[in-house]
Amino acid sequence: MGKTMVEDGRPSGTRALGKAALVVGAGALVGLAVEFHALGWTSFPGDICGDRYRPCPKGTAPTLVLAFVLTFVGAFALKAALAAFSDTRPGKTVPGALAVAGVLIALWPGWHAYLWMRGPVLDPVWQAGPDRPASVRGVGVWALGEDAGTVVRARTDALVAYDSGTGDRGWVLQAPARESLCAMSERPVDGIGLVAFARDEKPCDTVWGVEVSSGRKMWERDFTGRTLLYGGGGVLSAGGGVAVALGEHAVHGYGLTDGAVRWTATPTAARAEGGDDAECEPVTASPAGGTTRVVVTCGSYSDFHSAWLLTLDDATGKELSRRELPVESYVDVAAVLSAEPFTLLVREQDERGLAAVLAYDEPDDPRRKPVKVSLAAEEEELALSGLHPVFTARPVFRAAVADGNLIVAAEKPGSNGPERVVAYSLDDGLRRWHVDLGTPVVALAPAGRDRVAVLGESQRLWTLTTRDGTRVGEEDGTTVRDLAGKLDDEPHLVRAGDGWVIVNSDGDTYPPALAVGRP
Repeated sequence: MGKTMVEDGRPSGTRALGKAALVVGAGALVGLAVEFHALGWTSFPGDICGDRYRPCPKGTAPTLVLAFVLTFVGAFALKAALAAFSDTRPGKTVPGALAVAGVLIALWPGWHAYLWMRGPVLDPVWQAGPDRPASVRGVGVWALGEDAGTVVRARTDALVAYDSGTGDRGWVLQAPARESLCAMSERPVDGIGLVAFARDEKPCDTVWGVEVSSGRKMWERDFTGRTLLYGGGGVLSAGGGVAVALGEHAVHGYGLTDGAVRWTATPTAARAEGGDDAECEPVTASPAGGTTRVVVTCGSYSDFHSAWLLTLDDATGKELSRRELPVESYVDVAAVLSAEPFTLLVREQDERGLAAVLAYDEPDDPRRKPVKVSLAAEEEELALSGLHPVFTARPVFRAAVADGNLIVAAEKPGSNGPERVVAYSLDDGLRRWHVDLGTPVVALAPAGRDRVAVLGESQRLWTLTTRDGTRVGEEDGTTVRDLAGKLDDEPHLVRAGDGWVIVNSDGDTYPPALAVGRP
């Protein structure tokens, strides 16, 4: 009689490992459910999002849907897996440990899955306290250093420097008693920034040279200034070691570092019929390559004569060239959008007169006509009026000049605001590309080489290429969280390191300055 084979009733090691793996897998599903619930419900501040002013990160809905689905699926799967494992190996310690292991294993891939679904976001980094006294207003901004490590907000009563990374106040330079800051240079040059002051309803006639690293006043000059009706953009400029200030009927040149008087130029325009020269008033100026280009209008108070673009030598103030501007009435707005290539925004008082951006390939050659980009066309109107700028000492325009294009916010017929970004070629004035964002453009600023950043009212930040308007990174833009109720009309957007500083004019109702960055 042969040997009798007795089958071992214990389960094989493979089957036991398989049931253990099921418990770990079910625990992972539960872990993902818990993680997605936590991340989804905390992905927006204030527990409110979804309207046009508080957008949810784009992955919020998928995250929460997965959280609920995984809650039910994970609970059912874990219950079944524990029951199957208990049949093999009774007890609570080992299956509990396996389930916890599954939860922990799921956390790392769950986090990366959430980041992929959520898309990029910017979170608040710091926020400056409100302006005191509340009556002051921000009138301009300087960004200092290659990465804008310091941002200087000019108020009517002072200059205030903020550390872009922490929001800590640096130096503060107070305005003279009973005077308000009325004009400032576009940027500091060689560590010196220019600001000018005026008494109430009086001319802008006192200019300071300020060392921007310390906030120390280097020098002061008084001159015969003019009353500014539409803001002080272009009244002060610096280049070639010279500070240029526009007076009532003259252009003044001072040493940039010491304020020493260098020269005074008094432009005139001869009347065509041979009478006396028409008196001219400088309107705006911009430095370029050792010269300063100045827009002047000529005539009496009620009798317009002409308007000119002059090029003055920075060293001597000598007029090197002039060319007549294509206008037939006084201008309401004249602002330099770019020094090189020279790009000028002009709008006449005559409602049927010139309202356009003029691009000069060769500003000193009167035979070369400027390229004209009209502010109004059938397809859109450029959001570039600038008649009553929010920042009066250094107006901010929702526009940039880059890669041979004028890139500007525009308003389509029937829209609620400038919901389009459009680029016009400075070579021929034709539209090169446009991007419809579906939300009004709040701010537009350079964002590095061949890039512009556009901040929408919906709290999305897009990065566009300057050549063709391609959206870089995320098609839907980066979500900027917790900005609702914190943005004034047309705030100033400054690229600072890896983040952004946003500066408001109204620093009482809104934060004077705040920063956002990657979480």
